[in-house]
Amino acid sequence: MTLPRSLDELHGLRAARWIRESTAGQVDRYGPAAQREQQDRALERYGLVDTGISWQVAHSGRTIGSTSAFGEMIAAAGLHFDVLLVGYVSRFARDLRTAVNARHDLHAAGAALLFCDERLLSSDEDAWEAWAREAVEAEAYSRRLARRIAEAYAAKFRTGDQGGSAGLGFRRTSAPESRLAIDTGTMPTAVTLFERYAGGSVSYRQLEAETGVAADAIRAILGNPLYNGWAVRHRRSAHQVRTAAPWRSHPPVDDELWARVQRVRSERANGGGGQARRVHLLAGRLWCTCGRRVRADSAHQANERVVRRYRHPSSCPAWSQGSHVAAVFEGPVGGQVAGLRLDAATLDRIRRLAARQATAPPSGELRRHQLQRELEGLARSFVQRRLTLEAFTAEQARLNAELDGIETAYSPPDLTTDPDLVVATLRDLRSAWRDADDAARAGLVAALFTRITVADGQIVKEELTPWARRHGLALALPEHVAVARRAGVGRAPATSYRVSIVGRSDDLAAIRRAG
Repeated sequence: MTLPRSLDELHGLRAARWIRESTAGQVDRYGPAAQREQQDRALERYGLVDTGISWQVAHSGRTIGSTSAFGEMIAAAGLHFDVLLVGYVSRFARDLRTAVNARHDLHAAGAALLFCDERLLSSDEDAWEAWAREAVEAEAYSRRLARRIAEAYAAKFRTGDQGGSAGLGFRRTSAPESRLAIDTGTMPTAVTLFERYAGGSVSYRQLEAETGVAADAIRAILGNPLYNGWAVRHRRSAHQVRTAAPWRSHPPVDDELWARVQRVRSERANGGGGQARRVHLLAGRLWCTCGRRVRADSAHQANERVVRRYRHPSSCPAWSQGSHVAAVFEGPVGGQVAGLRLDAATLDRIRRLAARQATAPPSGELRRHQLQRELEGLARSFVQRRLTLEAFTAEQARLNAELDGIETAYSPPDLTTDPDLVVATLRDLRSAWRDADDAARAGLVAALFTRITVADGQIVKEELTPWARRHGLALALPEHVAVARRAGVGRAPATSYRVSIVGRSDDLAAIRRAG
């Protein structure tokens, strides 16, 4: 379908709605009601056909592109609607990369974006500069807001206040200071939780029954150093810092009680002494077939043991249950790396692939990724005001033109590494995996895989990093892997999996063509 070139060409086209809130139930001048009013006026003004299709999402504009709703909207473009109505520019996305890529994807599918408030049509070339300026300003505003919020939290932290809402035993003073302070009326209840748990004879659930405080809230309270007089910022990260709270000299929970509670928590989390090991082998690598990232987290059982798992962030028809224990996905991947094929036939194929001439043209897919990275860098330069709007527009048009015309036919990867070195690296990799601890194995996984797509409890396909492709991992990693499962005492029969590796068939075809 030909895209409408101006607002005058919208009459009779099918329209769908995009409504975004930052948080569910948000009520402000750009809230859902205001967005719908803008869309209603556009439908009437331009004679559009309301399909009744609508996406309403409560999500940050900076990461909206990662949601399943965003992917569903892109997939429906052209098939079910011709124009996507967005009430306000800032309600679509506040990430320039997302906005630019979505415009490109929608146009490729035969659909256009209409920002109702500004009357901007994405396929109107005369409105392109205004559209680009609005998209850039949406991200710039988001970045400025994030900086102000971060500065406010940093200022509070310097006074010993880690920000956020006041938990049990604390209160906030009246504005404008709004400082965190001890609530003498409720703090004794919080301290009782510490004292009861320190004895090691009660669980979170039992404390919930005794006190009426939810088990999840108790878990958070017992791990919050504010009760011990310390404000902590950037918890569980390499940038974690802490500072003394105003009550540090006489904390509600003294150092001895705090230490006893943390020792009990650690022992129960690990089933024994020492620190709990909660390394997720595939953290950041798992994606559902619906397009959403699968999260790595932990669940606490009734006996306080911690179970590592991977959880879908929302309801998804591809998942029969909300989460799976980590071994469901980590078992097959670990079995693959541990069982690298280094037989004579496989090594011969890898040597032949590695010996190909470095002058082979890069594949269309690799070039596509290169262009997308260039677009991202261009957008960053524009946001940082290192490029004028005219320079940004011209360079983006050039890159998008090449992206539109790129050939996607496969060309083998550029393997310039010495064949003997490739084989030696693979042997070292198998040994390193065998001897590595969980944290080191997670690092190896990050070096090998860029994306692992899953559906329910099955791995659908694996995408390798450029380094892994250059070193022949598409051929060396087994596609069929057996994983033993525990069943009480002893082991259940091994379960066989088939895992599809993206690029394997292409590498084999390239070797056959080369003779």
